[in-house]
Amino acid sequence: MELIVIAKPTILKEECNLINQLFEAGLQIFHLRKENVDEAAYRKIIEGISPEYHPRIALHHFHSLTDDYNIQRIHHTESFRKERDNGELLRNKIFSTSIHHLADIEQIQQYQYSFFGPVFNSLSKPGYRGVIPSDFRLEKQQAIPKIIALGGIGLAEIDQLKTMNFDGVALLGSIWNDPSLALTNFKKARAKCLAYAQNLTIQ
Repeated sequence: MELIVIAKPTILKEECNLINQLFEAGLQIFHLRKENVDEAAYRKIIEGISPEYHPRIALHHFHSLTDDYNIQRIHHTESFRKERDNGELLRNKIFSTSIHHLADIEQIQQYQYSFFGPVFNSLSKPGYRGVIPSDFRLEKQQAIPKIIALGGIGLAEIDQLKTMNFDGVALLGSIWNDPSLALTNFKKARAKCLAYAQNLTIQ
């Protein structure tokens, strides 16, 4: 089971140091998504992250910055995907997107993976409620992109997501709501995801 961390929507003090610590602890993919932040702020964040980790960053905005840094991942929001020409997908990058309805899976087969949610009630956006029942199980064909659960995911929910057949989880609120616990929570979540992946390998 893959584990992805999404940036806090607003600027956080000492954020880059914490992101570097998450990478050092084994984070494989970090989605840089900031609301109402300009390109200069994006550059400052990227430059505060060790260059060795730049290929693991996925940009939600200012995609042209991939040409200035060794960034290999680009994320298309749902609105971007629906409004723009996807000619950008021809570039030699790893592309991800987001969906909120499973019926949209057929529209995203050119992407490597997609977020789906909110699965549970959001931890970072009060009032943003989950959209799936507790007995949900994702039925999907092997050919479609990996589906990553997003929304309201803490340590207790990871086990439930395993039985729902998701390919991975994305953490936001459980990491950033209390930055002092970010590294601890990440390590615990990573251990759960690794144990699940190892069980799949053994089977």
